[in-house]
Amino acid sequence: MPLPPFFARLTGTQEAMGTQHGTLAAGDAARLFAFYSTMPERSLVGDLRGPAGVAGRWIVRKLASAMQGRLAATRPPELQARTRAYVEAVRAQGVGPIPPHPERAMAAMDSLQNCIAFAARRGLGPFVRPVAARVQRAAVPACSTVIAWDSATPDGELLFGRNFDFPGVGVWDAAPSFVVCAPDRGQAYAFFSTRGADAPGITVVNEAGLVMAPHTRWHRDVAWSGAMIIDLVHSIARRAETLADAIAIARERPVSSSWGLAIGSARERSALVLEIAGPTVEVVRPTAGDRTLVCTNRYRTPSLQVNEFAGSIAWAENSERRERRLRALIDARSAPLTARDIAGLLGDRLESGRGPRRRLGGMVANPANVHCAVVAPAHRRAWMGIDQAPCCEGTWSEVAWTWQGPAGGWELDAPALAAAGFTARRVHDFVAPQDVATRHVADAVRAYESTHDARAASSALELAIAADAADPSLRLGAAWLALELDEPARAVAHVEAGLAIERDDLRRGQLLLWGARAATRARSPALATR
Repeated sequence: MPLPPFFARLTGTQEAMGTQHGTLAAGDAARLFAFYSTMPERSLVGDLRGPAGVAGRWIVRKLASAMQGRLAATRPPELQARTRAYVEAVRAQGVGPIPPHPERAMAAMDSLQNCIAFAARRGLGPFVRPVAARVQRAAVPACSTVIAWDSATPDGELLFGRNFDFPGVGVWDAAPSFVVCAPDRGQAYAFFSTRGADAPGITVVNEAGLVMAPHTRWHRDVAWSGAMIIDLVHSIARRAETLADAIAIARERPVSSSWGLAIGSARERSALVLEIAGPTVEVVRPTAGDRTLVCTNRYRTPSLQVNEFAGSIAWAENSERRERRLRALIDARSAPLTARDIAGLLGDRLESGRGPRRRLGGMVANPANVHCAVVAPAHRRAWMGIDQAPCCEGTWSEVAWTWQGPAGGWELDAPALAAAGFTARRVHDFVAPQDVATRHVADAVRAYESTHDARAASSALELAIAADAADPSLRLGAAWLALELDEPARAVAHVEAGLAIERDDLRRGQLLLWGARAATRARSPALATR
């Protein structure tokens, strides 16, 4: 089970805040340094075996390291000083081992996305098949955001809800945290994170009532240099008071990678999405008269759709289905959205409003959901998932905070938490409980993401199927793992079982495709043809 949520307030210069945070969470920071140092190669080629796997990991490691070093070297000086002080404070606590260049971890997501984008450019970069194919198949993010305001909420105040789905199950969800920063220059801001990650760039709220959350996009027009997404969000959090401010800051310095940055403004009671592809920044606003905005992982600006790509058609459909489903759920409502309602949207398990509840596929409640939050910035109040992934389900914490107060760190049940300017309480099953099958799926995802242990992942998925045989999505995942384990007959059995209960055309098509491949591997040409 995850550790109790951790609350902290950092004060002073950016460098001083880095020292404070590194001292407070040194042990968890060392764990995260190790995780991020190998994340690109694990995510992109971790399941590739033999000489191709060795070569692929070496290529990705070198490319990602070079890119991270370049991005880290051009960060704003005060943020460089913050990260340097953070790393030095962690080292001073005697925890470890700490990998070389831990400061480059800040660029991990930018470098991961850019490696995939460079592989998508034909003839560019060191990627060759089969590594390029593996790299593009790794393009599987699934974050979702819902923003509501005015007549769409009970009191008219803005509510901002988001899922953060990330290849860090068992790491990011192991120790949720909420950190307030009260700098000596600029406005105060706070960020949701995992304990030990000095990352004001995932879900951030500032003193002016802006809330923001980046969403991965895939685009060919990324660059070797430019701003990291974490630094862009950090700059907006410290400096912006309006949506116009946020747009202007985003256009000050080209960004290296490709993103959709959802931003809501409590003061203006409005929202937008900044669509970023390297040096290009476009703005997507809500349609006329709408008081809600939904953001997932696909570009909506026509000019940016030209060079957009996806790891697969199924992945693109995943993002589109989540957006359509959220939009349909919102449009079908006759009452305003409460915080709990938005949390419920982020935990939805249907792909298209019909069929069985799913644990894999294009539903909003992704199994890799390692952070989920609903923020009411005008009230300085938030609800955050504190259970294991998918943390959109299970136990949440309702949190309130003050912008000013003592520096330090406290856990949820600490006697001094209220005196420090935080109130928090557990809310069990805020949206829905985590059932047995869901927990087994999380075990499968953790085993595969962390060590690419296909055998352990397969065993966990078999347990999930035993717990809920009516979920057809589990059969496709089980077939994939059986094929990786060179057990084509078992893969065929899972496909047949899935086809008996699956009614969605796309998912039936996937089952048929992989069933044909499994039958071919099993040397059953007649079955493959059927």
